[in-house]
Amino acid sequence: MNIQNSIYKSLSGSLELSKGSSKELTNCNKPIYFPKISIITPSFNQGQFIEQTIVSTIEQNYPNLEIIIIDGGSTDNTLEVIRKYESYITYWISEPDKGQSHAINKGLERCTGDIVNWLNSDDWLEPGALFKVAEIFKVNPEILVVSGYENHVWNNGKTILREGTVLKESLEETIEFCQIAQPSTFFRLREFKQISPVPEDMHFIMDGELWVRFLLLYGQQNFYKLKDPVVNFRFHENSKTVSNQVKDNFLNERSSIILDLQRFIMVPEFIRSFWEKYIYSDADVRQLNRDWKFGCSINQKQLKIYFIKKFINLCFIKKDFANAKSGIYELMKIGKFDTFLLKHFCKLLVSKLF
Repeated sequence: MNIQNSIYKSLSGSLELSKGSSKELTNCNKPIYFPKISIITPSFNQGQFIEQTIVSTIEQNYPNLEIIIIDGGSTDNTLEVIRKYESYITYWISEPDKGQSHAINKGLERCTGDIVNWLNSDDWLEPGALFKVAEIFKVNPEILVVSGYENHVWNNGKTILREGTVLKESLEETIEFCQIAQPSTFFRLREFKQISPVPEDMHFIMDGELWVRFLLLYGQQNFYKLKDPVVNFRFHENSKTVSNQVKDNFLNERSSIILDLQRFIMVPEFIRSFWEKYIYSDADVRQLNRDWKFGCSINQKQLKIYFIKKFINLCFIKKDFANAKSGIYELMKIGKFDTFLLKHFCKLLVSKLF
């Protein structure tokens, strides 16, 4: 029995709405709380898809839901579709905006829920998805992020189940990976507002930057992986994921984020140049000049050491012993005298003998 059915099966008698952002359903004096979920849908000329998006949200039958649609002034049949379901929509507006990120930020200003995510106007939720997500948040108050699997769907009907957002072995690796499957990843609104606004100068991996901000502030220990698909992610000829693969704008923005983070934590310039030349060799990197915020899970020194150590490893792989020596010297300046430093210092000595 799925979560939605199991919850409703336990309900009978009168239902009462309590004050605050969570709904309380009473059954035989036993309250059942449903955290409020805010779903933002940014939209522009997606009239052929947006009805499925809206209907999939309404048909969740989740009892404490707000649907917010921010349209950028569509000229197709989008507004006709929105008006068709207007009675189910908490708030909507259609006016010119500065793009998807700007639209999401406008929606965030309207959110009053406990849990938040945005659902693009060409994607749609799996049945019962919101109940599954809410249940995890409800029974695990320490959890800040719940992420499920997602179906990747093509117009020809081809569907592939993807794992979605995954964590690496270390927080540092997850930060550098800079990748989140946003459609299937839900946040507590309180923490999400701490990492907002969505960067409006990013157009392809703005969710990746938000994910890095979150990891720097809160780490990855309060993450829950739901083993079920919660969303359907549509691939079509006009979607960003398909139409910009050749230019690889995703790589351009991801590399810009990581190199800017390295700048902020004062990774030496010669290491950043190495990163840009060899790791992001095909990327068009641009200056961001972000003011990155750190929490208790990781500090600037720890992240800097991670990047320097990775640089040293890569230098030994390339047999670039001069740069490896410079990297080892940087670790010594920081005072990071550990087994890694000893091991690679010995490797450097051996390289000079042969």
